[in-house]
Amino acid sequence: MHPTVKCFLCVILISFLASCSSVTGSVTTTNAVNSETPEETAMPATSPTPTATPTAEPPTPLPPSPTPSLFDIELPVGEVKYEIPLNIRHVTEDSATLFFELDTPSRGYVSVRSRETGAFPFTIPLDPSQARHLVTAHNLVSGSTYDALVAYEAEEGGYSQPRFLDRTWGPVSFHTRAEGAPLRIGVIGDASFGDKTTTGLVDAMADANLDFIIHAGDVVDRIAANANPFDSYKENFYAPFEPLLTMMPVYTVPGNHDYDRDINYEGEPFYYYAFPPFPDPRFPGQEYAERNQHYAIAYGDAQFVMLDTQVFYGEPGREEQESWLEERLADPGFKVTIPVFHVAPFNSSTVHPDDSRPVRGTWVPKFEAANVILTLSGHFHTYERLMKNAITYVISSGGSSVLYAKGEKAPESKLYKRESHYLLMELDSETMTYTAINLEGDVIDEVTIPLE
Repeated sequence: MHPTVKCFLCVILISFLASCSSVTGSVTTTNAVNSETPEETAMPATSPTPTATPTAEPPTPLPPSPTPSLFDIELPVGEVKYEIPLNIRHVTEDSATLFFELDTPSRGYVSVRSRETGAFPFTIPLDPSQARHLVTAHNLVSGSTYDALVAYEAEEGGYSQPRFLDRTWGPVSFHTRAEGAPLRIGVIGDASFGDKTTTGLVDAMADANLDFIIHAGDVVDRIAANANPFDSYKENFYAPFEPLLTMMPVYTVPGNHDYDRDINYEGEPFYYYAFPPFPDPRFPGQEYAERNQHYAIAYGDAQFVMLDTQVFYGEPGREEQESWLEERLADPGFKVTIPVFHVAPFNSSTVHPDDSRPVRGTWVPKFEAANVILTLSGHFHTYERLMKNAITYVISSGGSSVLYAKGEKAPESKLYKRESHYLLMELDSETMTYTAINLEGDVIDEVTIPLE
């Protein structure tokens, strides 16, 4: 675009924003994350556990208008880079939380547009003193699709979009769930190498009309010599998962390799830097956790309880997590509770089969007492369905080409498949069905569980 035209459009946009300054909006912007209390002062953007800045003044929402918007301008790819690209951290029926980090603090906007109506419910100014941005837009319409993009003010004038690996990342889109609608969920685990198998499975899930993704741990494993964790995540997670990260939330649990020293950042697991806590009105306060070590997400009358099994192997937080888990399992507000964690309580693997013992001894009695019907896990690089006392234990850890052979069959095992795969879960008011699908698109297992 000719510089003169670009500057002209920017003048129009800035003038239009100023003309709307009397309108109030319901948006909160948190530019630094992982806080104990919302009143704490922000730490530098390079800290692995920065604290939250006070809530910003409500930004000006943009009503529908023919005036050129950030979506209408052909934004060039600028010099500012994404350290963590724009992704959809969480979506509810009427809100969405977006997260990203730039390589330098910049002035600009996160702009959100309704795909159905063309309306601009929010244009959210970035805090120019911060590089990390966790932004929540409220009062969205349920059952609707929205687009969101990041634009920053370039030094030469006009707006540019941040670059990702020397290319565009582009806008993201998300869909607010309609009340009572059935859920479609993709599940993948141990997709930690960013290989072609993972890319193929991601592409298949991107075409499956899903609401969100569950990742059963080991997000990024091993980094190249002299590489930093930002680059490792870009190459092994953000790039291969781009078709999903730009369409829906990807909810993760930490695996054992997410704690490896070679994927640490300033002495802490980079996992927690990449996946900060987010607000959810069904679970007030969990966004202020120091680490996103355990958390819950709710869709209708189903809750997914996301846990960290590494507390059984030396990581801190076990006592706190046990107390929290008991609280979640006892919550009468949910018809279905699905625990998600990395190390499964039963397995038939040849590789580290004894890892299951502490999980089995501690959590299985709790799950049985709470009438849990399904758990989702990873770690053993295979697909296995096991069952004990009316609980189905699913190991879905074939998210890459690295697979483990079958060892001695566990008494609880019903099916073992050494195949790369993902799960398609469908959940409605009466049944829960999951289908294990391999890289070629073939069904390797299918189970329907009635919801009583």
